[in-house]
Amino acid sequence: MSKKLRAQQAALEELWEQGLSGHELLARHTDLVDAFIIDHFKSSRAIQNNRGKVALVALGGYGRGELYPFSDIDLLLLHDWRSGKAMQEVAESILYPLWDAGFEVGHSVRSIKDAIRFAGEDFFFQVALLDARLLTGSKSLFDKLLSRYQKKILDGRRHVFVQTMEEFRAKRRQRYGSHAYLLEPHIKEGKGGMRDIQAMLWVAKAVFSLPDLNAMTEAGMLRREEQEKFIHSWNMLARIRNRLHYISRRKNDQLIFEYQEEMAASFGYQDSEGQLAVERFMRDVYGHLQNIAVITDLFFEHVHESLGLVGKAGKERELEKGIVERGGTLHLSSPEALAERPHLLMRVFLQASRTGLPLHHRLKQQIHAHLHLVDDKFRTSRRVARPFLELLTKDDHVMDVLETMLETGLLSAYIPEFAGIESLAQHDLYHIYTVDRHQLQTVAELNKLRDAEADLFAELTDNLHLLYLAALLHDIGKGHRTDHSRLGAEMIVLAGERLGLAHHETEILSFLVRYHLYLPENALRRDLEDQEFIRQTAELIGDTKRLAMLYLLTIADSKATGPSAWSDWKATLLADFYLKIKACLDAGCVTDSTVDQGEDQGASWLRERIHGLIEQEKGLRLQPDELPNDYLMAFTPEMVAQHLRLHRDYAHQLQQRVLLFPEPRQGYWSLLMLSKDRPGLLAKLCGVLALHNFSVLAAQIFTWPDQTVVDVLDVKPVTAKDVNEEGWQALEEDLNKAVNYRLDIGRKLHGRKFGFGLKSKRNVQQLEQKVLVDNTSSRRFTVIEVYGGDAPAALYKLTQTLADFDLDIHRARIATEVEQLIDIFYVLKRDGTRLTDKEEIERVRQTLLQMIAPEQETDS
Repeated sequence: MSKKLRAQQAALEELWEQGLSGHELLARHTDLVDAFIIDHFKSSRAIQNNRGKVALVALGGYGRGELYPFSDIDLLLLHDWRSGKAMQEVAESILYPLWDAGFEVGHSVRSIKDAIRFAGEDFFFQVALLDARLLTGSKSLFDKLLSRYQKKILDGRRHVFVQTMEEFRAKRRQRYGSHAYLLEPHIKEGKGGMRDIQAMLWVAKAVFSLPDLNAMTEAGMLRREEQEKFIHSWNMLARIRNRLHYISRRKNDQLIFEYQEEMAASFGYQDSEGQLAVERFMRDVYGHLQNIAVITDLFFEHVHESLGLVGKAGKERELEKGIVERGGTLHLSSPEALAERPHLLMRVFLQASRTGLPLHHRLKQQIHAHLHLVDDKFRTSRRVARPFLELLTKDDHVMDVLETMLETGLLSAYIPEFAGIESLAQHDLYHIYTVDRHQLQTVAELNKLRDAEADLFAELTDNLHLLYLAALLHDIGKGHRTDHSRLGAEMIVLAGERLGLAHHETEILSFLVRYHLYLPENALRRDLEDQEFIRQTAELIGDTKRLAMLYLLTIADSKATGPSAWSDWKATLLADFYLKIKACLDAGCVTDSTVDQGEDQGASWLRERIHGLIEQEKGLRLQPDELPNDYLMAFTPEMVAQHLRLHRDYAHQLQQRVLLFPEPRQGYWSLLMLSKDRPGLLAKLCGVLALHNFSVLAAQIFTWPDQTVVDVLDVKPVTAKDVNEEGWQALEEDLNKAVNYRLDIGRKLHGRKFGFGLKSKRNVQQLEQKVLVDNTSSRRFTVIEVYGGDAPAALYKLTQTLADFDLDIHRARIATEVEQLIDIFYVLKRDGTRLTDKEEIERVRQTLLQMIAPEQETDS
């Protein structure tokens, strides 16, 4: 029989491949398993010989007739007192064939009394009984169970049931995400997923005796329009979950990144209108999850009100003409209020912001039903714009308010540009939210900065509305497969004009959107000691207020992107970049003639400070006047003084060995390397660091006039391990072995499990692979930018290759964004000149490009 069942399941899978999906597939699968189990039950000798009553009951998803391809089968063997002794043999006669057929089976053997007692103790079993379905056996016994269950468990306990269900909903959303916008949504447990559907149906059945959606609609718990949307989204989620089970060949309910492209193709999505097929597919997925989330949330609000679980109505309080507070929620004073005064569509959200009170679920439905009032006149009304801009800059409840505006449809109706990115997926491993949700989160992160950056906010009193608008709309240009910053900067001008902003305000707004990625990209990739680059940046930004807004927007945007987009290291770099630009703007350093003069003056001032720090020191082998300007400008006077002391104290050892001096920083280590100059030294250090599981964040490389190498690398452990003194000593020992050709780094790295090449571990859709050689960004150096897939040995290979081309690395920025490796090298030839020969540049570029190409996978 097991072979027959497997053959039938294989045939069902063939039908799935031909297009059978959704609830129809679930029903057919359930029927197959029903027939298999019932046949074994009836043919069981234990049943045939039994004189008592036995009922075989399906529970959970199987009980609902929703058996997914690799889901568990939940069974209850219900028996009376006469059948107790025979139940082990009965259970074995059913369970062994199911196990042989490859099913995961959850089962229990209980009497009615035992089942009711356990239902009172275990909420999961309690709700499982709501889906109980008699497969075969004693109907009278089954009916008696349901009767006792209704009387002992449900009757008179509606409040407790709903409250317990809400507790589990809250815990589930805390664990799986409180938003339906996550990069890898959980189709079963996440917000808007199958469990939300089941929770609603369970409550309807247990509390109101409504068996299905039709009954709920007829009872007024759902509107007909909501029911239709709900059924459509439910079936789509069922189709997705079916396919997830089949393509992963196991029980799997999370739409993880690796499956998304395959899923999109299997559902017939294609690239079009500037969007990838996978992005279009995921946008629809998020839309369905959001439909379920909104409708189920509205249902539970209705339930709370019906059962009196919310605050008592009490006395009605008028907040303003047309808007009242009643029972702890916001209402309209009359059903006709919106039609008579459309501006109340926005005013209710301002009141929500001011009071912290939520909109009543009927008010949300009224707003959605009146979106036709949001026309061009509404969008250009100053009477509407003023409350919108005011609520946007409120720091207490703006996130909840904006989410409700989005859910009701008002936000996208009022700002049509926002509609273009609603539920828009971002198919990368960098963002954890859809574009619309990310922009709302950016506003929330901006609010969190108000205390930490109070001084900056105080400077922007007159421009806060522009900063918050930029946060809300900075990514509206996405979804068109073009530079979203440029496109967004154009689009936001129209939005600003409709909102009644002055011309100079729309210019600022457009600037913030156009350059919202400028600070983080350049802080991670550029030499921040390059005064010419700092001057160019200051000239681009123009004034300190724009700089402050751009800086705050950058922090909020990065934090809202996801945990991989923000770290203590990035915060430090960004703050350093900001302070350097601000100092330049304050000093008026926006003309070329002041750059060299400023650098010379800065170096002279530093030399004076260093002389003051070391005037009592004896035996120093070099004096500050002998050190190059660029080195002095890269460190504090205290750090330079310390380098000079170490240079003196370890003079003899430095002729023989490479020395390392690690210092802990917040979230990383600063590693000072002192040595006499020798070819490929930096490459060997990077290789040894990779062997010891360190990643390099940035490097500053200097050679003093006496050929002493002073390199400072910012590094962090790949794993969350503590680094002790013995670990650093072992690393230094390996480095010296490598320098003296007693350690073959390449061979060691090649043997490591992480591999040797630059191939990304996962298929990142937006992975770049390119090499740029640039002689315009820096006045002193040739800048080589390398974009590839991240791998632990990548930096060693790149630096070794540059050394093989006789190129000295003077600066390096290593920015690993998720799995996109971005290495920026500031290089000079051994004779101190830049790399300018076109043929030589192309040889370097092609060699590096070959290295970052993904390795071809071979079968072993």
